Amino acid sequence: MAKTLKETLKEIQILLGKPHRKIAGTLKGYLNFLNPPENGAKVSEPKKNGEKIQTIHHGKITWVDVRDPNRREISQLAEKFPFHPLHLEDCVSKGQFPKLEQSDEDKYLFLLFRLPRFHLRDGSITISQICFFLGEGYLVTIHENTGDIISNMFTDCKENKQQREAYINNSSAHLFYTILEKLTDDLSPILQSILKEVDETEDIVFDDKVSGVYKVGQLRRKIISLRRIIGPLRSLLEDIEERINRFARSNLTVYFVDIAHRVDKAWETLEEARETVDIYKDADFIASTEKTNRILAVLTLIFTLSIPATVIGSFYGMNILLPGGLEGGSLTFLGKYTTFILILAAAALPVFLMLTFFRKKGWF
Repeated sequence: MAKTLKETLKEIQILLGKPHRKIAGTLKGYLNFLNPPENGAKVSEPKKNGEKIQTIHHGKITWVDVRDPNRREISQLAEKFPFHPLHLEDCVSKGQFPKLEQSDEDKYLFLLFRLPRFHLRDGSITISQICFFLGEGYLVTIHENTGDIISNMFTDCKENKQQREAYINNSSAHLFYTILEKLTDDLSPILQSILKEVDETEDIVFDDKVSGVYKVGQLRRKIISLRRIIGPLRSLLEDIEERINRFARSNLTVYFVDIAHRVDKAWETLEEARETVDIYKDADFIASTEKTNRILAVLTLIFTLSIPATVIGSFYGMNILLPGGLEGGSLTFLGKYTTFILILAAAALPVFLMLTFFRKKGWF
């Protein structure tokens, strides 16, 4: 499929943004002119206090944080760091699969995570895409939200010297570990929320007066979404343990093993919750079926017992001569209601016989 002029110019802009290529600075103005921002927005330099790219230097470690970037910020990163254009493209593309790729030429790791985020206010769970560029002496974080865990950590490091020394003083790999540990800490309240909903679902499923179909469906959907996130994360952490130490001053394998165990525990909890919810789904289906069968049994019994009276009433509704009818003359040997009494007796006798037969068969 042929690329449009706009897409081609965007790729050229990223490629020319590689460090030590002076032509990028010369052509930058022309490329920005030919590559206008989307929706016709005016290109302007960001204000100092509202920049999407912020940097902290501490010792020999540099932390660059990029929040909700567009192609302008990606081009600026390409000018400062030797990142591959495909990796930069993944940072602005939504819905990417988690990945870990190593650039031996430029000596950095590119990591793309999809992590769940729990909102205490309404108990909802959202999925965030977070990208890391881990190199010798630097870490670049790219994420969508401005009020998430990474933003809060970056602000703490920027304003608090003790936090800055605790997070950044060791190595870029240790900084990455600290951020990843904070991000996976959010799994605990998510799992607690899931387990709480499982308990609530149990009460609903085994309550005959309440339908649990909607609740079970919503909970199954949430568990499946989390399993799609946790599953690839487990495989990603196994690969990280083998490659992370080249950017660390000390062996960090045991630390990432601890994170991997935490994620494995989350996976086991989700598996247990999934199996439990499946049992609740089957139980709710069986209970609903049983309730429906009881209702149909009662209605069928009422209809069956009314058949004799319906048949007799149908005969007397016909325009023919019948004993006790209006044309044939009413029977009076039991009084003026003799005909009515006989009809009731004729309808009650088959009902009594059917009840006896049903009870003998154990149908009710």
